[in-house]
Amino acid sequence: MSIELEAPGLEAPCLRIRDTRADELAALQEIDIAANEIFRDTGLLDLSPGSVHSEPIPENLLRVGLGEALLWCAVEDRDIPVGFALASRKENALYLDQVSVTPAHSGKGYGTYLVRRVLKEAKRRKVQRVSLSTFRHIPWNGPFYRKLGFQEIPVWRLTDWQCALIEIQSKSMDVSKRCFMEKTVRRFY
Repeated sequence: MSIELEAPGLEAPCLRIRDTRADELAALQEIDIAANEIFRDTGLLDLSPGSVHSEPIPENLLRVGLGEALLWCAVEDRDIPVGFALASRKENALYLDQVSVTPAHSGKGYGTYLVRRVLKEAKRRKVQRVSLSTFRHIPWNGPFYRKLGFQEIPVWRLTDWQCALIEIQSKSMDVSKRCFMEKTVRRFY
């Protein structure tokens, strides 16, 4: 499925988000590595060779997302991926595992439309919310998601799987600078 959106300010006449194809996983890994470069001067991620953040998102995670129809890519006018969003099902929510956009295409709306695609899928699947983990104050992280309607989840409301994820993240980054956020996409009465 492909969604075309008018994207004011984009060089291309429209922005397209579509399902990812199996032959594009290596390209998404390259996008992920390139997208991490934006963190190089923040001191928040270790991008030295051999570090977890210098490696791309594992192919097996992308394959799971592909198999569950929870992996989308943003493509330029020649249908070449320039960004992607990967989600997974967690309890009665979708978890936004990763959004990555190439540095050359950041700030042009691709990330916003990828997140909106995940929200649309959550609604389609009739789940209550989308959650994510992000750096709280980095402009293209916490503030970006706040603009899209996400709110920080208080620590006392975190679920077991979220606490387990914090434990995993603590091995490679300062989790005190991170937070979980969520957006309700469907209310049940």
